[in-house]
Amino acid sequence: MPQSAKTKNSGFSYEIRDDGIIVYHLNDLQRETVDEYIEVSHGFDVAAYEAGRHSRCLLDISELSFPTPYAVKRIQQNTEASPDGLRESYAVLTPTSVIYTFARTVLSRLPRAKTQTIRLFHDKEGALQWLDERLEILGP
Repeated sequence: MPQSAKTKNSGFSYEIRDDGIIVYHLNDLQRETVDEYIEVSHGFDVAAYEAGRHSRCLLDISELSFPTPYAVKRIQQNTEASPDGLRESYAVLTPTSVIYTFARTVLSRLPRAKTQTIRLFHDKEGALQWLDERLEILGP
């Protein structure tokens, strides 16, 4: 049974699957939602880095319709703040072309070293398959 949490009244929630993949859900881009996502995901990144674990995550932004400048800024800051040397595989579920373009724009503004482990997907099955492949390559 996956562990899940919804800690505040925001549009953010997450679950930790039995296979260790952390699935983040963003249902809106209100400041409180974005800040909560940033705080939680950064905490998981730091914990994985300190434990020497491979961090495998799926960010589901399939409910979003349009990005906000605040969300773009905070997500860029969070990506830049991830620990150097973190073994990470980050799948982003972007089913609409607007959100896909948004995600591509965010990634293009970051150093390649911070984005080479991030992939965009239109379907959950493909994202999970890639995360499993990354587990075989990078280990647990």
